[in-house]
Amino acid sequence: MIKTAFLGTSSEALPALDFLAEHIDLVRVITRPDRPQGRGRALKPPPVKTRAVELGLTVAQPSSSAELGTLIAELPLDLGVVVGYGLLVKRDTLNRPRLGMVNLHFSLLPRWRGAAPIQRAILAGDRTTGVTLMQMEAGLDTGPALAVRETPIYDHEDAGALSDRLSLAAAELLADNIDAVANRRLNPIPQDESQVTWADPLTTAEARLDFDQPAELLDRTIRAFHPRPGAHTLWQGKRFKIRQADLASGRLEPGTLEPHPKGVMVGTATRSLLLRTVQPEGKKVMDALDWLRGIKGPLGCLGGSTLLG
Repeated sequence: MIKTAFLGTSSEALPALDFLAEHIDLVRVITRPDRPQGRGRALKPPPVKTRAVELGLTVAQPSSSAELGTLIAELPLDLGVVVGYGLLVKRDTLNRPRLGMVNLHFSLLPRWRGAAPIQRAILAGDRTTGVTLMQMEAGLDTGPALAVRETPIYDHEDAGALSDRLSLAAAELLADNIDAVANRRLNPIPQDESQVTWADPLTTAEARLDFDQPAELLDRTIRAFHPRPGAHTLWQGKRFKIRQADLASGRLEPGTLEPHPKGVMVGTATRSLLLRTVQPEGKKVMDALDWLRGIKGPLGCLGGSTLLG
């Protein structure tokens, strides 16, 4: 059984960790340090650490690429498996394990190299995405592909739901190919550099909804930024997040709100959007109809600070 280190941090890495813990000699689970969160700024462990402790695995939390390199150099490793780790792994560290390191990246490389491949695929209106098992090298997501699993992006699917599906697909892809990786039976396929697109980190500004844009673009923005950080606009001068919405028929002036039996309609540059769940500033996520029932006075508009109810 090959001696393996698992490098991961986010919840997307958990299905792959669960598989390796059951089927592989997992020498060490390596994750990012605990981080302060919430109003009290109490330290909270990353999801991978929590699961590793539950599984009785040995955990390490290096705080820098240099510390990671020292740790890997001290371990008797055949392979490193990386999923959603979030720390740069330098070339000499990648080469320490006998078989190097492989990464499960949540896109069909070379499309969407970088930090936010799921969200960028939704924003761009891609109809398909997938998971790439690649041999890691020094460049960011530049390594040759060892295996790929493709899947459609469904019409109403948001980033959270797609992430959950790709996490499971990644674990399945790893399970189907780990023996071939161990025995060097996979044929590395270099990426086509002419087809590269970059999945830059998301910004809060990109999550701002402009209702002078087409409904289709606004729909993709809402889905790409759900559940984090949430697409937002203004209502009565305060931040107002739209958590879930559907494309609808009918036309309203951009930003104009109108009650509907199934939610609240808002106008865009093209057809309307039907708001399903919303989050007014300072409040919890709620059904759009519940928000509507609590409004006293004019419903008003969504949009810039001059559009007040």
